[in-house]
Amino acid sequence: MSKDTFYTAVDIGTDKVTSIMARVGSEGELKILGTGVVPSEGIQKGRIDNIDEVQVTVQSSLEEAQRYIGKGVLTGVYSSVSGNHISCLNTKEMIENLSDVGNISTQMLDRLLRGSFPELNPGQEILHVIPIGYHVDGMTGVRNPVGLHGSHVEVEAHVVLGDVAVLKNTVKVIEANKATVKSLVLHSLASAEATLTGDEREMGVVLADIGAGTTDVIIYRQGNPWYSAVIPVGGNQLTRDLSVALRSSIYMAEEMKIKWGSVNPEAVPADEEVVIPSFQGEPKRVISRRELAEPLNARMFEILKLVLMKVRQAGLREIPTGGLVLTGGGADISGLAGLVQKMLGVPVRIAHPEGISGLPVQLRKPAFSAAVGLLLWGIKHQGETQSSFVNGDRSRVGNKSWRWGLGNKQQERRRVKVG
Repeated sequence: MSKDTFYTAVDIGTDKVTSIMARVGSEGELKILGTGVVPSEGIQKGRIDNIDEVQVTVQSSLEEAQRYIGKGVLTGVYSSVSGNHISCLNTKEMIENLSDVGNISTQMLDRLLRGSFPELNPGQEILHVIPIGYHVDGMTGVRNPVGLHGSHVEVEAHVVLGDVAVLKNTVKVIEANKATVKSLVLHSLASAEATLTGDEREMGVVLADIGAGTTDVIIYRQGNPWYSAVIPVGGNQLTRDLSVALRSSIYMAEEMKIKWGSVNPEAVPADEEVVIPSFQGEPKRVISRRELAEPLNARMFEILKLVLMKVRQAGLREIPTGGLVLTGGGADISGLAGLVQKMLGVPVRIAHPEGISGLPVQLRKPAFSAAVGLLLWGIKHQGETQSSFVNGDRSRVGNKSWRWGLGNKQQERRRVKVG
């Protein structure tokens, strides 16, 4: 009888650190064992700028998640990565099958994917290498060529790159808390695991996870990731804009945004009013809710324009048939779907995390899509080896995704040690 397998997801964001611990039983049943959500300190727009503060917040989050199950050495931690240091490119590589049998083997695909590694700039590291599709002797659209007969095999792969220092620091703050990192996962890939349907992936879809400090974008085509990017603007910018417009504190502006905010002023009743509390000697005052919505509308309009710009930078003239899926804490604001329809005229959906039966109510919000998706990613890719910036190992080939944390064709054995 197979043993239970334990998973831990740690999503380190600008606004909060979320830890989720889960167990997959011998019969495949998944149970959430504990969660920990604490305010973030020491991280801005995906980059750690105070490692001691981040270590403390990660520790608090993990301790809260462990509260009901007892402390111990954590293994198999999956953590998200974001920030404008992230970049991507799609590569192609072809090899000839020299096997006497003529069948395509897993080892052959391993060599093919290694050959698709791009040249790296100093300070860059490969975070993911994900096959988009294969061509076998001119036959296109092959999902998994293992076992097929063929003399020439070509792969197109989506490669995600990150900054070595950022990746090392992320591993460092987790391992400082007696945890072992299994893999670092691009934030938008994790969110996609918990939000996108199979039909959306096949039709082609844009996912935008609007966080506090960044908006993480990923485009799927024909079932696979095809483009990914990070926009360094998120929900915190809406709060700052509202703070300026209301002449209030950031804290008060955040409260007003959550309680009364809308990004679609036209959908707000014209006669609805809100009370702005007193601040720095100014008396409390009454304004229309539409007036409160105006700065939020302007900033969200800008974020959506930046998302559309990324779609065009990906080489697409318009958003794919599957439409635009929005998630993340910034997507949980009134009027967003209506604004997208008015601005872009495409199918739009505000996505909550799914894929886990019995998910606690507090995690069924767009703000937790990436954290829940990290668990799903870990379960889906359980057999894959860690990235090299975690422990120096090479990843093995699987059918769906490969994750290497190193090198290029000339430096296949280069490793990044974590101090």
